[in-house]
Amino acid sequence: MPQTLHLGTESSPLTQGEASQIVLSAVINAIALGGSVEAAIFAVIASVNLTGILTGLRAEATVNDGITVTPTGGAHTDAVFGAVINTEILGAGIIGGRWEGLRINISSAAGSESQSAVHGIFISGYNLGTQAANNYYFFRAQENGSYTVRYCFYLRGGTGGIDYFACLHGDMDAWNALGTPGTASGWIRLMAGGLERWIQLYSVAP
Repeated sequence: MPQTLHLGTESSPLTQGEASQIVLSAVINAIALGGSVEAAIFAVIASVNLTGILTGLRAEATVNDGITVTPTGGAHTDAVFGAVINTEILGAGIIGGRWEGLRINISSAAGSESQSAVHGIFISGYNLGTQAANNYYFFRAQENGSYTVRYCFYLRGGTGGIDYFACLHGDMDAWNALGTPGTASGWIRLMAGGLERWIQLYSVAP
């Protein structure tokens, strides 16, 4: 089947002619009373047996060889994004239900089969260039306003349970399977099974 909407390729891209150029935009002013409003849907459905990879949406941002991308300046230190999701409440606006910046739903019907690993989120880095010291984080979360954060992470298992809280792979600077630290100093507070508990910290390394 030919491409029904063709807006350039990696080898033959569209030419950026002005600042803040947008190739494809879909904006909806929701004034209907009720119902679901979606600005865009990208879906791929396997209807025959096939060998390949199904991807509902792919977003890429690439800095070519020899090219420098500089932040806009001021308080902005960001220069490249793979994807950006913004949600906001303006003025006296009210969200009556749950507010989520990103939701990932994974489900399987009875009788189906998953023959390999299942990852809700998989971040795979492969970086060989020069790195700014102490500036690599797998996850970063911060609240810049006045909201009180109840939990940094909310983890809940299903009827199958959870075998381990986490997998700390290998012996690293941040953890090790052997050794006993000394001098109790500090703690991490958490909720375990609905009860308030603490993980003791230590100030002297093993």
